[in-house]
Amino acid sequence: MKRLILNACVGAVLSGMALAAPAEAAYDRHGYGPLTPAEHALIVRSQHQLDAIKARAWADRHVSLWERAKIRAAEVRHQALVYRLRHN
Repeated sequence: MKRLILNACVGAVLSGMALAAPAEAAYDRHGYGPLTPAEHALIVRSQHQLDAIKARAWADRHVSLWERAKIRAAEVRHQALVYRLRHN
C-alpha cells in the first residue's frame, strides 16, 4: 500500500514537471521572455558593448574613477533596455 501511494506521488510530481517544461521553453538561454529577433539582437548588442567598455577599462589592469562611472552608466543603460523590451 505504501508503495502504491509513493508511486502515485512520484507520478504526480513528474507529470507536473512535464507540464511545466513547455512554459519554460518560451524563454531563451539568457532568461529573456518571448522577444522578437530584433529585440533579442538589441539586447545582445548592448551586452557586447558593455563587455567592450569593461575590457577597455581593465586593459591596463587599473580602473579609474572615470572608467568606473562609464561602466556603471553602461550597465544602467543595458538594464533599462532589457526591462523596457521585456515589459512592453
